[in-house]
Amino acid sequence: MTEKIKINVTKETADILIKDAESFEFYKKDGLTLNKNALYTRVIVNYHDSYRAKEAELFEYLKKKLTKRSSPVKDAETLCYEIAAHINKLSAARSREKFDCALSIKPTKESEPVIAYTEEYLLKGATLSEYFRNMFSSYASLPQDEREKIVFMPQYSAIMQAIGQKKKIFVTTSASNGGKKHELSPFALTDSKEELHVYLLSCNDGNCVPMRLSRIESVTVLHENAAFTEEQKATFAKMLAYGPQFRYGKNESEVRIRLSRKGVELFKRMYVHRPVPVKIVNNDYCFECSHNQIIQYFVRFGKEAYVVYPQSVRDSMRAFYADAIARYDAGARHFSKILPPQGN
Repeated sequence: MTEKIKINVTKETADILIKDAESFEFYKKDGLTLNKNALYTRVIVNYHDSYRAKEAELFEYLKKKLTKRSSPVKDAETLCYEIAAHINKLSAARSREKFDCALSIKPTKESEPVIAYTEEYLLKGATLSEYFRNMFSSYASLPQDEREKIVFMPQYSAIMQAIGQKKKIFVTTSASNGGKKHELSPFALTDSKEELHVYLLSCNDGNCVPMRLSRIESVTVLHENAAFTEEQKATFAKMLAYGPQFRYGKNESEVRIRLSRKGVELFKRMYVHRPVPVKIVNNDYCFECSHNQIIQYFVRFGKEAYVVYPQSVRDSMRAFYADAIARYDAGARHFSKILPPQGN
């Protein structure tokens, strides 16, 4: 099979697929153009079994309910409500949109067997386009971190196997992420608090390292046992509690941030990567999370947040702002020479 498959989906589904291609870094060799077909292939191959299981469950449920009835019209309204309730449990309700966004799927060596099997055994009167439209709609209804587990199912399964067996792993990252190779002791796979990405927490040369699942290209389970010190376990506990995507330095101390009134409002509103305070005294917020997380989060506050301690975090914040000022000053001098003065 070499012909492209044309399917129509809602704009919401199409937008989610494009977003996933960007978030999971599916790009062509130029590093700029999205390789959407590569993502479609991963969804077809890796979501095929679980989607088919969902469909089979629904079919068996309907068959069981229908065959129990002595008359095909008896209690028709009750039967319809039961069926509708079960369907609603399987998929989140969606706004009524038109299927007016076209996707073009080019079969690959990886996806051709799945497509051929689907066409031969699973259509049940539907067209191939309708079947894959429903599959992609089902995929798009899931949270992003769950979609990431589907797209990178082989890597996810191999890592979970290694964690269960307490074995080390050998991983390679994708070419777009340096194509590096690592021997790791995997501790856990966990979702970020915002349910955006899945992270592998592991040890590499004694350091506790987070790595996004979507950036792992291959995983090999090794025979060597994985082991962790009590200090490493304590660091992993913090990463699981406060945010798995942030690295921890050695002996990181408590951080105290003093917020202005506006800073307090910003803290309430800006929830992405927001650290969890261990105590709040007036407008002073105390944290025991990664210093890296503190810096990345609070640099957006500007003058509305002040680092009381430690000095190292305060110095990092000052350096960030100083670099920004220097960049703007240099830019102003450069553009003042090549651009005409702006009128008031």
